[in-house]
Amino acid sequence: MEETSPTAAAEEARERIAQIAVTLRAFVHASGALEATLLLDQGSEVPPLVVECPAVGPVLLGEGEEVVQLDADRLAAQPLPLPEVRALPPFEVDVVRAEITAPLGGIEHQARAVRELVDVFPGRSVLAAVFATTDPETPLQIAARTDDPIVLVLGEEQYEMAPNWPPA
Repeated sequence: MEETSPTAAAEEARERIAQIAVTLRAFVHASGALEATLLLDQGSEVPPLVVECPAVGPVLLGEGEEVVQLDADRLAAQPLPLPEVRALPPFEVDVVRAEITAPLGGIEHQARAVRELVDVFPGRSVLAAVFATTDPETPLQIAARTDDPIVLVLGEEQYEMAPNWPPA
């Protein structure tokens, strides 16, 4: 069995991180999200790698107390295949009643895409994407982890959806 040299292992890790950064940036642009954050499961012995990707600006990588910035637009890596996703107009919300009224089928569409993308990452990784609403102070966040119910966050309120939602 061949052992990987520390240099080769470090290069492989850099390439994987670059691929994750460009994948998240591509997803943010394709979906129209304001940002996406991935908690990358690296195994039980290592804390998760936090990858924060806004629509513009540097991608932030955090592991423990250390934070590094990457310019995802200048990385040569190819993104992982994206799920079927498209940008939608801001979600129409009534924060007082905790209702999202439009676009019809929009939340399900974006939730499916978030779920499908998190499924390409290892273990118990979590992906959260933030989308604009008609209330600029109240964005909609959709969070998913493989085999767990999707969680919607509207303002300060959090809603765990039924298992297997949205339907395929």
